[in-house]
Amino acid sequence: MYGRFVTALWVLAGLSAVFSLLAWRKREGPGRTPMVVFHLALAVGASSYAVDITATALSTQLLARQVATIAQGVVAITWLYAALQYADFDRSVTRRAVGFLSLDLLVLVGVFVFPGVSLFDLPSSGSVGSLVVAPGAGLTAVFVAHMATILIAALAGTIVLIQLFVRSRHLYRTQAAAVLIAALAPWTIALTQQYFLQIPEDATIFAWGVSGIAMTTGLYTFKTLDPVPAAQETIVEQMGDGTLVVDIDGCISHANPAAETLLAGPEESLVGQQVEAVIPTWDSLTVDDEQADWSELALSVDGQQRFVELEVTPFADRFDGLVGRLVVLRDITERKRREQRLTQYKTIFEGVSEPVYVLDEHDQFVTYNDPFAKLVGTVEDSLVGERFETVLGQMGTEPMDGGSEEVLIRTASGEQVPCEVDAADIELASGESGRVGIVRDISQRKEIESELAMTTERLETLVEAAPLAIVALDASATVEVWNPAATELFGWRADEVLGGTVPVIPAENRRQTAELHAQVLEGERLSGHETELERKDGSRVDVSLAAAPIRDLSGTVVGSVSVVTDIIERKRREQQLELQNERLDEFASLVSHDLRNPLQVASGHLELASQDADSGVRESITAATDALDRMETLIDHTLTLAREGRDISDPELISLRKTFSRAWDAAPTSAAEHRVRDPPEHVLADPDRLAELFQNLVQNAVEHGSDGATPGAGPAADGGGVVTITLGATPDGFYVADDGPGIPPDQRDAVLESGYSTDDDGTGFGLAIVETIAEAHGWELTVTDSEAGGARFEFSGVETGSQGEEPTAGSL
Repeated sequence: MYGRFVTALWVLAGLSAVFSLLAWRKREGPGRTPMVVFHLALAVGASSYAVDITATALSTQLLARQVATIAQGVVAITWLYAALQYADFDRSVTRRAVGFLSLDLLVLVGVFVFPGVSLFDLPSSGSVGSLVVAPGAGLTAVFVAHMATILIAALAGTIVLIQLFVRSRHLYRTQAAAVLIAALAPWTIALTQQYFLQIPEDATIFAWGVSGIAMTTGLYTFKTLDPVPAAQETIVEQMGDGTLVVDIDGCISHANPAAETLLAGPEESLVGQQVEAVIPTWDSLTVDDEQADWSELALSVDGQQRFVELEVTPFADRFDGLVGRLVVLRDITERKRREQRLTQYKTIFEGVSEPVYVLDEHDQFVTYNDPFAKLVGTVEDSLVGERFETVLGQMGTEPMDGGSEEVLIRTASGEQVPCEVDAADIELASGESGRVGIVRDISQRKEIESELAMTTERLETLVEAAPLAIVALDASATVEVWNPAATELFGWRADEVLGGTVPVIPAENRRQTAELHAQVLEGERLSGHETELERKDGSRVDVSLAAAPIRDLSGTVVGSVSVVTDIIERKRREQQLELQNERLDEFASLVSHDLRNPLQVASGHLELASQDADSGVRESITAATDALDRMETLIDHTLTLAREGRDISDPELISLRKTFSRAWDAAPTSAAEHRVRDPPEHVLADPDRLAELFQNLVQNAVEHGSDGATPGAGPAADGGGVVTITLGATPDGFYVADDGPGIPPDQRDAVLESGYSTDDDGTGFGLAIVETIAEAHGWELTVTDSEAGGARFEFSGVETGSQGEEPTAGSL
C-alpha cells in the first residue's frame, strides 16, 4: 500500500516540476507567477511527503514532515493568490488576503528557529508511514492552526473559482471544465478519501495537484481561463477611454485609471461615490435604461473645466435583470479647445486687415480673406483648390516653408507686386496639416530701400570724392570711415586704420580728444575746433575740426563723423595779415603823430595871426583853417579805414537793435527819424565796428538825404527835409535803408571806393569804411533802391540769432 502511494507522490512531484517549467515560460500574465510558485511548492511537498513515509529514522521523518507542512501552506496560499488574480480581484484586496494568510508560513518557519516550538508530539521512535499518523504521535496547536489556514485558503479559492465559472458561461467547454475541476478537486478528493478509500495517508496533496494541473492546462492550452477578467487589465485598465461601472443604486463600483484621471482630483477616488456627484446631468442620460447616444458634457474637475463625450450602456445578468450600467467617457477637452481656437482664428482671419491665406498639405488654397482676394484681384473662393504657385511671380515659384520670405505676387491683371510672406504650420479642422501665410505689400518699402541705396551710394561717392578728410568713428572710437582725402592728408591708407583707433592724435592731445568725442556722443556738435594732428611720417599739421553725432533709426547716438580741414595755408596767411596789420598800425601811428603835430602848429599860428589881422586877411586865415580841419578829418578817416579793415578774430553775439541805437545817438540825427522793422535779434559781430558801420550809414543818409548833393537827388520823403532811416531783416542778414534821393545804378560801385564823394566838403571815406567793416566780418554788401526810392544797403552772410516777433516803429 505504501509503495504505490509513495510512487504516486514521486510522479506528482515530477509532473509538478514539469508544469512549473511550463508556467515559468509564460509567466507574464495574471495568476501565472503564483502558479510557478504553486507547482514548485507542490513538487517539494510531494517529495518531502514521500521521504516522510519511507524513512524510519525519527529525525529524518520530522525534518521531511516539517518541510512538507511548509510546502503545503505555500501551495494553498499561492493557489488562492492565482485564483484571485484570474478573477481580477482588486489588487489591494488580493495582497491583503495573501499577506494575512502568509503569517502561517512565518509561524512554520519559526518552528525551525525555536526548538521549543513543534508541530507534533513525537513518538519514542520512527516507523514506516507518515509522522502525522505514526503510533504515539500527536498534533500540537500550531499544526491545528496551520490546517485551519489551509482550510480557509481552500474555501476562499473554491468560492472565487466557482464565481468565475458562473460568470464565464459563454466560454469554451474545456475552459469551463478547467475552472470547475480546479474549484472542486480538493474537496472531491478529500471527501472520497474520508468516506470511500479509507487509506492510512493524506491524499489531499493529489487534490492540489489535480487542481493546479487543471488551472495550468486551461490557462496555457486554451490561451486564457476567462477572456473577460484576464484581458481586463490590458483592455479596460489600460485603455485611453475612461470606463465606469455603476450599480442600480447609482453608486460607482469600478473605475479604470483613465476615468480616475479624467474625473477625480489628485487625492480622490471615484469608487464608492454617487454618479450624480461626478456627472451632474446623469438623470437625463439614463431615462429609459436603453443605450444612450454619445453626449457632450462640460465638467469641472479640481477647478479646471473639462469636456467629455459620454455613452451609457445598461447591462443585465443571465436572467436579463438590470444589474448596472457601463459608462464610457472620452476626453475631448483638447478637441474642444482646438475648435475654440479655430473659431477664434476664424474671427481673427476674417477681421484682420492684412492679406491672409490657408494652404493644405498639398499647397492648395483652402481659404483666404478679402484683403488677399483684393491683392490678387480675384473673386471670393475662386482660388480654392488651386496651388499657391499660381499666384507667384518670377521671384518665387516653389511652395514656401515656414518662416518669412520675399516673393512677387502676380495679380489677375498681370502686375507683380513685391510682398513679404510669413508662413507657419497649422493643424486644419479636419486634423490634416496645413500652412497659414500673412502677406504684406512691401512695394513702398522697396521703393524706399531703392532710394536709400541710391542715396547711400551717392553719399559714399561724395565721401570718397570729397577734398576734405572725412573720418567716422563708432561709439568706442573705432575707425569706420577713412576717405582718400584723409589718406592724402595724413599718409595712412584706409586698410591700415579701419577697425582700429585713430592714429593721428598726438599723445599730448589724446585726453582732450577723448573728451571732445564724448561730448559728440552726448549729442553736441563741434565747429571750427582748431588743433594739431600727426602725419604718418611724424610731422604735425594744423587742422580745423568739425564733428557731429551719428544716430541710428531710433535716434540713439552710435558714433561720430568728423571733417578735417588743413589750415596750414590759412595760418600762414593769418601770420602775414597780422604782420601787415602791425605795419599798418605803425603807419597809422606815424601818420597820426607826424601829420597831426604840424597841423596843430599851423592851426595855432593861424589862430594867433587872426587876432591882429584885418578883415581881408581873416578871410584867408579862415579858409586856411578850414583846409587844416579837412586835412585832420582826412587823417581820422584814413586811420579808421586802416584799422577797421582788420579781420574779426573774436566776434560776439550782440543785440542788433541796441547797437543801432548806440550809433544813432552818436551820429548827427537832428534832421532824421528811424524805424526798426523786425530785424534779427542778435548777430555775431564786433560791437564797436558794427556801431561804426551804422554811424557811417546814418551820417551818409543825413548828409545826402535832402540837400541834393547826390546827382538826381530830390527832396526828403516827408517833404520837410527830414530823412527816415529804416533797419530791417533780409533772409540771411539785415539792411539799412533811407527815403532820400537814392544812388543812381551807375554810381553804386563808385560810392564804395575810398575818396569818392559828391560833396565838395566830404572825404569820400564813409561808405568805404562801411564796406571795409562788412568784409572784415565776412559779410557781403549790396547797394540797391529802397521801397521809398532812397538808398538801401543790404548785408548778407550774417550769422544771426532768433528774430523778434513784433515790428518796431518810431524811436527805440
